[in-house]
Amino acid sequence: MVIVETLFDLLSASAGAILGALFAFFLNRKRRKQMANQLVISRSALEKVKLENEQLLTQIQEKENLILQLEMQILGDKNAQKEKDKGKK
Repeated sequence: MVIVETLFDLLSASAGAILGALFAFFLNRKRRKQMANQLVISRSALEKVKLENEQLLTQIQEKENLILQLEMQILGDKNAQKEKDKGKK
């Protein structure tokens, strides 16, 4: 009789553990799907931000190049003006 009760307790505990694991698996499946979707959305948002940053960096680089060119023109004009002033003296 004791053996039967022990086996019954063992089987019911095993069945409860298996059913609990299955129940947790199905409950977490929905959560895992949501997390995966959020991950995909986050990745796409990150890619958009990366592209925007790259565009902004290229614009900044173009502006810096323009500023450097203008500075070179201004310095070139000043040097030419100095040479003209030296030539007149």
